[in-house]
Order: sequence, then C-alpha cells, then structure tokens
Amino acid sequence: MYYSWVEINLNNLRENINIIRENIPHNCKLLLPLKANAYGHGLEPMAKAAHEFGIDWLGLATLREALEIKSYVPEARILVLGPCEASDVKALSIHEITPIIVDLENALKLNESARAMHVKLKCHIKIDTGMGRIGFNSEKNLNDIFKTTQLTNLEIEGLMSHYAGADEDDIRSAIGQIDRFKRVSKFLRERDVNIPLKHISNSGGLLNIAHSDFDMVRPGILLYGGLPPVDGKVRKGVRTKSMLTWKTSVTFIKEVFPGQSIGYGSTFIADKRTKMATIEVGYGDGFLRALSNKAQVLIRGDKYPVVGRISMDQTTVDIGLHNSISVGDEVVLMGKQGLNKITVQDVAEKMNTIPYEIFTLISDRVERRYMFNGERVHKYVFSNFGMMARNILR
Repeated sequence: MYYSWVEINLNNLRENINIIRENIPHNCKLLLPLKANAYGHGLEPMAKAAHEFGIDWLGLATLREALEIKSYVPEARILVLGPCEASDVKALSIHEITPIIVDLENALKLNESARAMHVKLKCHIKIDTGMGRIGFNSEKNLNDIFKTTQLTNLEIEGLMSHYAGADEDDIRSAIGQIDRFKRVSKFLRERDVNIPLKHISNSGGLLNIAHSDFDMVRPGILLYGGLPPVDGKVRKGVRTKSMLTWKTSVTFIKEVFPGQSIGYGSTFIADKRTKMATIEVGYGDGFLRALSNKAQVLIRGDKYPVVGRISMDQTTVDIGLHNSISVGDEVVLMGKQGLNKITVQDVAEKMNTIPYEIFTLISDRVERRYMFNGERVHKYVFSNFGMMARNILR
C-alpha cells in the first residue's frame, strides 16, 4: 500500500523545550500554541507529549479546540487565544479553561454569566498594542481595562499582547509595542492592580527583542523547529530542531523522450531522454499545486526536481537516467535524507509563504507517525504515553 506520511520526532520537542527554557528567565513560564492541529503535527499526541515534557500552558485558538485537549489532558492549563462568548462560561468554568477578554463589552458579558452561575472566572486581558486585531486599545481604552479588573466575578490572572513585526529586520514597531504594553501595566500598578502573568513574546520576540520575556513566552514555530519568516538580527543564537519529516514512496517509473509532455496542461515538456518517477503525494495531501515545476525531493540522498503540475494525489519527478532508483524507494519531501535536507523554510520560500502555512496545510489523510527514543509510538499507546515517557526518561 502506497501513501504519504510524516514522522514526528518527540525527542526533538523535548529538546526544543529545553533550548527555549535555557534562553528565558528561570521563573518565566512557557506556553505552547497547539492551534490548527498543533501546527499540523497532531493535536492529541502533541498535547500529551508537551504536557509530559513540562510545558506550563497550552494555547488554543478556540474553545472547541480547548475542550478537545481537556479530554486528552484534563489537568492541562489552557488559554483560549480567541474571543469567547457569555454562553461559553459554563464550559470554561467546568473544565477550568482560561479565556481572554478583548473589550469592556466582552468583559461585562462574561462577568454577568459568571455571576449568574456563582463562579469566579479566571481570565487574561488582551491588549492591542499595534497588531490591529482583537483587544483593548492600549492608549484609548485604559479606563475600560481598569474597569474590567474590578469586575467581581472575573479573576484577572494575565495581561497579554501580541507582536505584529518582531520577526522583521526593522524591529522599531515591536519596540513601540513593548513600550505601550509596559505603560498599560504601569497604569494598572499605580491603581493597585497587580496581574501575575504578563506576556507578549512570540517566536520572533524571543529571538529578536531583548527584555520582552516578562512572565511567560509563547513561541510557536520555534518549538516546532522552524523559524519565523524573517530571521532578522537573531538574539542569543537560539536554534531549535525540526520535528517533522514528510515522506512518501516511488510508485512508478517510466522512460520519456524529447518532446513528451508531463502532467495536466503539459507545463513540462522533456528536452532530452530521461526517466520520470511518480510519487504518491499531491495537493490533496497539502503538497500544493503552487510547487509544480519548483519543488525538489530527496531520493536515495540526492535531490530531484518536481516536473509538471502536481495532481491531487500524485506528483512526477525527473530522476534522470543514471541512478538505481526503483519502485518502492522512500522519498523525502521535507526533512533529511543522507547528507542532504529540505527544510520547511525551503518549501515556504518556493511558495512565497511562511513555514506556519506549510505545516498547517498538511492534510488529515497524511498519516502521522510519532517517534520517541527511536521507537514508534502508536496512536493507541498515547493513552499511556506519560507512563512510557517517564519509564524511558528514568
């Protein structure tokens, strides 16, 4: 049976967590964003592994994602990074999930719902310091922020913001965001409001912006082993390890001659005698059509070009005449094989996009295989992953 799969190295997750911890203050907490199926790495296994490896908080985009995580790791501390509604308070309270508050209206509705349920809801206040999306305006809504802290059925345990350009070469806008964030914090302290968890730093902030770690950091792409879109002036030389290798197999080989076309639309026409290998992957798997006639793959440690249009399920590679490639050979789309490698950054650049998008576009039909200490951890074993990890790590 031919199909495409990814191998996810959980040892590298553990090492990446340790690398980040070495580069932040001792008491600074670490939140792992698990949005979008854990950046394509698989929600349940990543949640369990991250919790076992000592991640302090997990970040999810929606309450629906958060509830799914709670079914896997009931004791996990979870922050919902998108807005929640008053009707969500019951689930938030029962499952001890922390929402963010994005404006005074949102705060009042959550508070009223919590009051009606006779509960006190832990929350983080989201400040818009320059991203221009959700959150209290850091300059115009100071009084609203203070009013939110005084609501009797909300317990404000966090104050947060998000960088818009910490991964750019020019970090002046990010520095401005820090200044605005600090001013909000100072405004609250002057009114005897002390919030224990302040956080703004994403991967770009951790790499490039000094003194922005505060009480917690939220590095997403770094923990998955990628880099933000623009490396910029990297602080501390932080380098993490890629966790994901994407593989498939050669399913068919044929000889072609000058003038023969390959694929839909005949976008590639052979100019010499050569051999074409068909591999089992296509845009239905997340190996997108935009990579047609651009991407490379690794077979037996050498790079070969993708030619013709990528189809929904199959892709064609020019393997030349002088090699011993055969049907069944392993193909690496992203990762290392022999002495060569293709990084997620390499793939992203060919598509004029960012590594985040490449990871999250890997479709559900691509099997996820999890590796730990050189052994495959089957999905059904993840119910006992904590015990397994502890036994191996002793």
